[in-house]
Amino acid sequence: MPTRRGLLRRATHADLTRLFEIWTTVSEHRFRDDWTQFTATAARFLAHGRVWVWSDGRGVHGFGAADPVSGEVEAVYVHPDAQGRGIGRALLRKCCDDLLRRGHRHAWLLTSPGTRAERIYRDNGWQ
Repeated sequence: MPTRRGLLRRATHADLTRLFEIWTTVSEHRFRDDWTQFTATAARFLAHGRVWVWSDGRGVHGFGAADPVSGEVEAVYVHPDAQGRGIGRALLRKCCDDLLRRGHRHAWLLTSPGTRAERIYRDNGWQ
């Protein structure tokens, strides 16, 4: 799915190194899994087609993941160098659209209070 000079697509195992880079460079990220923990979790997500990436042909700049069972948006991360370009918004929309197609009328997510992420979600109508 093309969006603002980029492409949303399902992540593959070939994306794992870049996803880990993004995961570890986002300053507000509370969880600091090491490579082994990250790849174990990511492999489960990838196996079920739960991870989307935003790529512009030069590389992956963000990713999002949603749980089709619980309806949770589990991750939306954008590399700091690419923030402010609408990538996170596109990833969140894709995760929510995917959950809607899987029968969820409501999606939910958790984030830390007082963070930039909380502000962005609230500005976009999340409660």
